[in-house]
Amino acid sequence: MEFTFHLIEEITNKFSDKQKIGEGGYGKVYKGVHNGKEIAVKKLNLLPGLNDTVFKNESLNLMSVQHQNIVKLIGYCYETKNKVVEYNGKLTYAEISERVICFEYLKRGNLANFISDESGGGLDWTTRYRIIKGACEGLNYLHNGQEKPIYHLDLKPENILLDENMAPKIADFGLSRLFESTKTHITKTVNGTRGYMPPEFIDQGKITKKFDIIAGIDGYRQCCDMSSTQEFVDYVYAKWNKRVQGISRYASREADMLAVRQCIELSLRCVEANRDKRPAINDIVHQLNKLDAEIENMFMRQPKSLLGQKSSESKYVGLDPVRELRFPFEVKKDISCCLQLTNQTDYFIAFNTKANQKKYSTQPNKGTIAPWSSCYVTVTMKAQETAPPYLQCHDMFVVQSTRVNEDLEPETEDITEELFKKTMGKVVDEEKLPIVYVALPQAES
Repeated sequence: MEFTFHLIEEITNKFSDKQKIGEGGYGKVYKGVHNGKEIAVKKLNLLPGLNDTVFKNESLNLMSVQHQNIVKLIGYCYETKNKVVEYNGKLTYAEISERVICFEYLKRGNLANFISDESGGGLDWTTRYRIIKGACEGLNYLHNGQEKPIYHLDLKPENILLDENMAPKIADFGLSRLFESTKTHITKTVNGTRGYMPPEFIDQGKITKKFDIIAGIDGYRQCCDMSSTQEFVDYVYAKWNKRVQGISRYASREADMLAVRQCIELSLRCVEANRDKRPAINDIVHQLNKLDAEIENMFMRQPKSLLGQKSSESKYVGLDPVRELRFPFEVKKDISCCLQLTNQTDYFIAFNTKANQKKYSTQPNKGTIAPWSSCYVTVTMKAQETAPPYLQCHDMFVVQSTRVNEDLEPETEDITEELFKKTMGKVVDEEKLPIVYVALPQAES
């Protein structure tokens, strides 16, 4: 959509500081409401030359992409007006350009807020792996999913945003470039963030298909300080092994730790100084898909007594985790975990969730899932003043599902309790997951 600058001022309360949600080198970001929906409004600074390039790169490149792991462009504003300004003590007319880009608003902010420390960043391994996989799939789409590749050139945790279900979306395309091919390109302008730029770009201005494989500073330095990469792998692996012990949400802790080790090893390949030794993003996605298949085989090899048997009627929605919802328990703190619902049919499926509303909240608590696709549900245990005796819990989380018509809208009142009452000729599946509280491991002295 093309917005007028007057409308942009209205929905941001004239760019009020109360509505500012972020700030970068090229402008400030505000929250606005348009047609009843929250949007993010990025107002670029009034700098000639460079910001014109930033505006055109970001808006035009985003217009050409559409992917679940790339932030959605809502609209733009580019207005130029003559205004009276004071210059050298005299009043004169000057040409002022207002450049604004509007995106979907993502409630969880950026990834950097959640990964400050591998053991205290607040994200469990399942959520982190889903962010890793989603970000890689979004980047693979940019590099390989279109006729002409787009290189982001400033990919870092601050530019990976998270929606309410912690699904990642790549954002901030101000430095992005659209190229005719994946061949190496040379530039004289070296812009970006130190610590996330490859050495061949810093030293020689080379842009290759290996560019957007991010590194960062702190973890990379820690790896360099160790005697070998294997020592670093073992160090991070041990940290995660201690953390997931007893609170893993896969069918087995071994599946979690297999993913941890392979992700660490893959990430170290991504920061090789020699770009020929680094994997391209399509290679990374291929390795992660192989990892998913290996984990699925681990599930298949598990005895049914460990996996939990489904009811004979259940055939619509697959659940991950398959046995129970586990909450690492902390007093006076909201704790969230994520449940993946997978539609295993050729039809549209409606789902509805049930839990003790005084203790748990679910987002979304109902909706529809397209054929052979997934939906993520975030379940939050509300802060409790005291821990239950021995952390015992007898609560259940219930997921109901049934086949519906394609035109059923998930945002309407069509998805009601009546829809999930079994009637003649209609099947309603119901899965019950026990809710389990787990004590967190004691911190190291």
